Amino acid sequence: MNNYSSFSHTTTGSFHIKNGIVCQDCSMSFSNDKYSFAAVADGHGSPQYIRTDRGSRFAVECACECAEEFMDIMDGAEMLLNSEKKRSKLFAFLWRNVVSLWYDRIADDYISNPFTDEELNRIPDEFSDYRQYYKDGNFLIAYGTTLEFFVVSREFAFGVQIGDGKCVIVAEDGSAYSPIPDDPDCIGNVTTSMCQDNANNAARFCYFEKGAVPPAVFLGTDGVDKSCWNEEQLYDLYREFAIKFAESGFDETNKYIKNILPEITANSSGDDISCAGIVNVGILKKCVEELKNSSEEDSHDDRYDVYVSTDDIKGLISVLIEDTIASWEEADIYALSLFVYDDEDNPCKPTVILGYNTESEYMKNIPFADSEQEARWNYIFWLQNNELSFGTDDTAKIVRQWILSSGYPYDEDADSSDTERYESVTKAFTEILADIVQNLHSSGFIKKVFGKDIPVLIHNLDYNSKTAEINMFANCSDSIRDFVNFCKST
Repeated sequence: MNNYSSFSHTTTGSFHIKNGIVCQDCSMSFSNDKYSFAAVADGHGSPQYIRTDRGSRFAVECACECAEEFMDIMDGAEMLLNSEKKRSKLFAFLWRNVVSLWYDRIADDYISNPFTDEELNRIPDEFSDYRQYYKDGNFLIAYGTTLEFFVVSREFAFGVQIGDGKCVIVAEDGSAYSPIPDDPDCIGNVTTSMCQDNANNAARFCYFEKGAVPPAVFLGTDGVDKSCWNEEQLYDLYREFAIKFAESGFDETNKYIKNILPEITANSSGDDISCAGIVNVGILKKCVEELKNSSEEDSHDDRYDVYVSTDDIKGLISVLIEDTIASWEEADIYALSLFVYDDEDNPCKPTVILGYNTESEYMKNIPFADSEQEARWNYIFWLQNNELSFGTDDTAKIVRQWILSSGYPYDEDADSSDTERYESVTKAFTEILADIVQNLHSSGFIKKVFGKDIPVLIHNLDYNSKTAEINMFANCSDSIRDFVNFCKST
């Protein structure tokens, strides 16, 4: 008898709901008397992947079908997995079957439903090459997706993954860790995918023999990862789920996870989120005290003791900025704004707001400004559209812990009279933004989205030589020249 239960939930990201973008995640779970199965898949967010939502759905379906076939083959032949060499071959065989079936499934979908003009016209001009690529009969890339799945039986357990996202084990001693090796090719928004040429050889695996099968396995797409500011907080989230399974039972906790996912996406990146898992509630009940003790040791309720490095916060802000910018459709954006200010006038609470201005807004405000330069560059005359805010609400905790982790002075009750004392905090936060802006340019992201180099301004309402200097350093291109001249003239 199988004492494990499985669950799976997918929720559309708050950012996708706001912008009318289809959910690109998918998840699936299944349990019978012999084994439990869980899977999540994350379709690619860039607009050229026009059927990525179908690709993710096909991926979890194919994984489920191939896992069922694999488990039938292994029934009574589990001893073959005791040999590492044979095990590697068997898992490679399983994965090739998943990829092959996925290829067949998307080919059938494309043949039955060729790309429509409506689909092709949704591809932005900066990705116009894909329109012709798809018109020429190429379709694989359109369905690109990641995939994670896990199988637990009475005799063994294993996990398989391609792309980003995270599989997390919660053990009986309360420890949490990721058993599947990280993929070095998954950096920032770049991920390996089932649509790439070498997908057959791009999966990673983990294996647990009989007697070592963990009581709880959790799978999450990168929307879950982005909701946590580092790996330790992610582990603590899954520990909390494990504790709730132990104390409240499977059905109630399953509903709890389903209901909390929309809150998680709304309070973090706004990305689609899928979370699935396989748990043995009986074992979790027996080790609940170890789970609680481990959770208390690793973090408190406010999680302020979690170490947040400069790279951690830089990576998180960068991902949020890129995801937000990639969603914009306005054709006449000429500059972006990273407006920096102190929340509640507290220099220990640096905050940044992402926005943009358009040529049409600039032209409209010329009559109200002292000069065309002022109408173009002074934030007072901009749209002041708050597209993304970092440093308030839940993200305020991340900024606070970064300050403490970095050794900078911190005072929850500081005010504007203490600005000089906490100048190091403001300087460090601004330098983080400058590094992010540099990367937006050097990676080609700005040119790719807007078709040309446009400036990303780091500023407040004071335009002076310091503002000019940080923006010259961050942008490093001719696109910043006019703004620099405006700062100097002011």
